[in-house]
Amino acid sequence: METDRYSISEEYFFSLVHNALSVQSAEDGFFRINRFTSTQKEEASAHPLYRAMANTAAGACLRFKTRSVVQLEIKRINQSLLPRANEGALDLASLYGRPLDLEESIDVAYEDGRVDYLPLKHGVIEIGPSEQVSIYLPLHHQVEVRLSGEVESIGRNPSMHLLLGDSIMQGVGIHHPSQSLGSMLETLTGSGFLNQGLAGTLISPRLVQELPLAQPLAGIIIGYGTNDWVVRENLAELRWEMFALLGRIRKFHPLTPVVVLTPLWRADIQQAKRMGSFAEMQAALMQATKCFPKVSVADGLSLSLRDSYDDEFLHPGSKAVAFLAKGLARQLS
Repeated sequence: METDRYSISEEYFFSLVHNALSVQSAEDGFFRINRFTSTQKEEASAHPLYRAMANTAAGACLRFKTRSVVQLEIKRINQSLLPRANEGALDLASLYGRPLDLEESIDVAYEDGRVDYLPLKHGVIEIGPSEQVSIYLPLHHQVEVRLSGEVESIGRNPSMHLLLGDSIMQGVGIHHPSQSLGSMLETLTGSGFLNQGLAGTLISPRLVQELPLAQPLAGIIIGYGTNDWVVRENLAELRWEMFALLGRIRKFHPLTPVVVLTPLWRADIQQAKRMGSFAEMQAALMQATKCFPKVSVADGLSLSLRDSYDDEFLHPGSKAVAFLAKGLARQLS
C-alpha cells in the first residue's frame, strides 16, 4: 500500500507496528505509539519520570517490506524527568546517586543481518525499495513518527509475552534498542514481547490492568524489587505489594504462566537497607509467589553478568542483557 504521510489511517499504521498496544494520530500526519493504555498512564502519573517514560515506545518497532523509496520522519518530544519543588515526589535521581545515561539510537535492521545505528534526532530516515526492515524505536525518549512511500506490512507473531518491571525491564543501560531484553527474547523465542517496564517504579499492582489484546498472553515476566529495596520501609510491605501484584495478574490473566525474576546483582548488594539485607528482600519476593499457581521464580543473581554493567552499579549493558535473555528464554521454553 502506498502511504501518504497526511492521510494514512491509524488502523493501517498500526498494522506496521509490533510489540505495542495502539497508535494515536498526532499533528501533521505523525503518530504516537503506545505500550500502555490510557488508564495505565493515569496510574503512572504520580511522578514526572513515570509520566515521561510511560509515553515512550520502548520495545516497539515498525516492520514492513518496501515497494518504493520510503521515508520515516522522526520528531523528538522533550519531557521533564524531574519533580517540581512543590510536587512532593521522590527524588529518584538523588536515590540513584549518579548521572543517568539515556543516550541511544534508532536502529534499522535489515533482513540480511545489517543493522544501522542512527542518531536519535529530528529528521528523516530513508530506506530503499525491495527491503524488509525492522525499525526499533527509542527505549527512553518519546518520539512521534510519520511515513511516506509504498510499503507492505509483515504479520505479527500470534504469540505475545508481557514484560513488567522497572528501568532494567524498560531498557536503561541499553543504548541500541535492537539490543533490549524484549528484542533479544523475541529472537530467541519467536514470540512478541510487550514491554511495560517503567524506569524508577516500585512494585505497582494498579499498573496491572486489562489489555486490548487479540489473544491471551503466552507468558508474563515480572522484574521488580531493586527500587523497593532502597525505598520501602519493611519486608512485610514488600511481600504484600508483590502478593497484590500477582493477585491483579491472576484477575486479568488467570491461566497465563508467570516468571518472577528476582532482582539482579547491584554494586551495593552487601549494604543493609532499612527493610533488611538484599538476601532477605529476595526471600520476601519469593515467599509472595507461593500462593499462586503457574508462577515460577528466576534467580536474578545467577542471571547477572556482573562485569558487563553499563553504569558499573545497577543497569546491565547489552552483553549482560543478552546473557539474561538466554537464561529467561530457557525458563520460558
